[in-house]
Amino acid sequence: MALSIFHHPSTPSNPLTVIAGFESGHTSVSQLSNSTWSTLYISNPHAQPILSLASSPDKSFYLTSSADAVIAKHPIPVSIENTILAVESTPMKMLQTKHAGQQDLRIRNDGLVFATAGWDGRVRVYSSKSVKELAVLKWHKEGCYAVAFADVDADVPSGEAGGKGQEKEEEEGEGKGKGREVVKRISTLTVKEQRLWKAKTAHWVAAGSKDGKVSLWEIY
Repeated sequence: MALSIFHHPSTPSNPLTVIAGFESGHTSVSQLSNSTWSTLYISNPHAQPILSLASSPDKSFYLTSSADAVIAKHPIPVSIENTILAVESTPMKMLQTKHAGQQDLRIRNDGLVFATAGWDGRVRVYSSKSVKELAVLKWHKEGCYAVAFADVDADVPSGEAGGKGQEKEEEEGEGKGKGREVVKRISTLTVKEQRLWKAKTAHWVAAGSKDGKVSLWEIY
């Protein structure tokens, strides 16, 4: 069984929301409103027990993975004054991956991609929008059971790129584009500072395996 609990941000009342994934392959979304629990969504996209689920940062959808080879994308409904919004009895998308047992599933904090850890020792990265496979990370010799993202932060850390380079950038205005500004800021850093900046801003994903090892990857 897998669970997620949060206060839904889409309404002023921020109702307490619980997402559940069951061993039957069913998943449901329930909300607490006026001291009453209501089930707003039920679906059965999986033929095997659900192993993991994750909700998007904006709480508009969630994903489930299972002992079977299916990954499903579901809406997260919200109830406003007894009106249920975004109710669907079937998932928004379903992907037959042909890789059974994707044990863990995590969505990156920008909501653009998600990753799974599989029993076949592979970590797979997918697009959150299309649920299409983007990359397969192969290194572990045994099954992978955990995966995690570092938060994405593309901005240069405050204070690390200061000095004359930053002052010059401000004088030249905003018309040069963000990419060029970042390059200018990086150029003012020492080699050590550039390495630290890259480590902080790289898009990292980590995976843990039955082989007792943890791997670290830089992805999109």
